[in-house]
Amino acid sequence: MDDKYYKIEDRPDLIKDNETGAILNTSMTALEAYKKQRSHLNKINTIENDVSHLKSDINEIKSLLRELLRKE
Repeated sequence: MDDKYYKIEDRPDLIKDNETGAILNTSMTALEAYKKQRSHLNKINTIENDVSHLKSDINEIKSLLRELLRKE
């Protein structure tokens, strides 16, 4: 490891960037867990958006049906 980074005592998966002060996680396991969680949250957001659009479409269809029934 070059002089830019220093290991954090008692945390082998963390290092500190001396130039920025940032604490960086070097664990590939943690990275994979983060990616999996992010993917899961993206899927949930997509499903929520789809449900919202379906609700809107259903309300529009109901409105059009009511309008048709009034004209008869």
